Amino acid sequence: MHVAETSQSDWRSGLCEDARDVLYRIAQDALVACVEHPDQAFDWGIYAIAPALRREMASFVTLHLLDGRLRGCIGTLEPVAPLFRSVHDNTVAAALQDPRFQPVQAAELPLIRLTVSILSPPSPIAKVEHFIPGEHGIILEKHGRRSVFLPEVAAEQGWTRNETLAALCVKAGLPGDAWQAEAHFSIFHSAVLSG
Repeated sequence: MHVAETSQSDWRSGLCEDARDVLYRIAQDALVACVEHPDQAFDWGIYAIAPALRREMASFVTLHLLDGRLRGCIGTLEPVAPLFRSVHDNTVAAALQDPRFQPVQAAELPLIRLTVSILSPPSPIAKVEHFIPGEHGIILEKHGRRSVFLPEVAAEQGWTRNETLAALCVKAGLPGDAWQAEAHFSIFHSAVLSG
């Protein structure tokens, strides 16, 4: 299997090809295992987990149907576990616990395309003009609400900066123009693994 790593910027995960392959295989196998064998323990013994995969890094796992529709997306913005474990746990959560969707069923598995996003640490920005849609992921925080878009989202949707920020506000349950005052933003990069 050849796993491609793409990024909307110059930022990269720092993983060699073998480590990327192992990480992506963990995600694929976790998806099948949590849907088809939810009561069985995941078999970690079959993977050669390189030191690079044991570093704590933030990740997201996104599931799309073959027609492009979102089927699940869960992740963490801050490192909370070794990367191999983060990707496994986020795959299971995207398949079974995304509150926007019913849990993935076994019949859907052949119809799902999986991507793994490895995130750089977020950096606060003083002005929204520092956010470049398609290159940066963006986190909005305002009045105790928070929402995030991966860098790929604005690129896939063809959104301008203002359109991205408006959609980010709506996702957070705020009015579309709420980004214009008293909002705090952070940006990050991602490297996307796909098979």
